[in-house]
Amino acid sequence: MPTRFLSRRLFFLLLLPVLIPAVGCEKNDAPLALSDLSGDEFVYVERMIILERAKTAALLDRETGDALLDSLAVAWGDSSFPLTLAGAPRNPLRSEAVGTLLRRVLEAEQESLLTSNGLDRMNQPLPEPLPEPEPEALPGT
Repeated sequence: MPTRFLSRRLFFLLLLPVLIPAVGCEKNDAPLALSDLSGDEFVYVERMIILERAKTAALLDRETGDALLDSLAVAWGDSSFPLTLAGAPRNPLRSEAVGTLLRRVLEAEQESLLTSNGLDRMNQPLPEPLPEPEPEALPGT
């Protein structure tokens, strides 16, 4: 039970940098690609995808999924949150761009999670992020 709590807490703590908004900052026109990420940023995005895959496994097979989430908590250890924060971008524009990239990768991963058991995806590479949708024109412009 305590390790399941740790797994959930770890997920929310890793998600924290994405949830911090970049208020009052201009957006960069070119969206990030996976190849644009620093090593620390890539580890962050990769761990978020691995957690989504593990959560899928837990939804389909509670016992196996819980064991997988517990294994991830042990493998990543107590230092995973401070290490993730240390690698998070300090620049609000960069932080927003990494968060947007993560969203696009999660969207690309969504279909495969719906059609798999989660376990068969665990060692697969990250999917290419979906392209950023074109902004819709406002009526009358």
